Amino acid sequence: MDEEFEGGWWKMREDAEALCKEIKRRFWKLPYNAENGLHYDDNADVLWDIQQVIRHELWKNDPEHTHYTVDASPAMQFGSEPLAKTYTKEIPDKIKD
Repeated sequence: MDEEFEGGWWKMREDAEALCKEIKRRFWKLPYNAENGLHYDDNADVLWDIQQVIRHELWKNDPEHTHYTVDASPAMQFGSEPLAKTYTKEIPDKIKD
């Protein structure tokens, strides 16, 4: 297996998915494959939005992001908070402090 698969992009994606599953279990007592659906709880909707932003960013950072799956679509906002912003290059000065 190549290095990218073993410790790179796939590993980050697995870690992000594991964290999302743990949040569902701890905060909503849901098994990893269950959900109450969107607009059931605003906090859950905000977490869903964050997950979608991360998932899309990981897709963009895949060196061969030519696959067109659900992660290829930019996140749509469902929660009451604005979508999270990601920074893949140098952190802007205004948020360094």
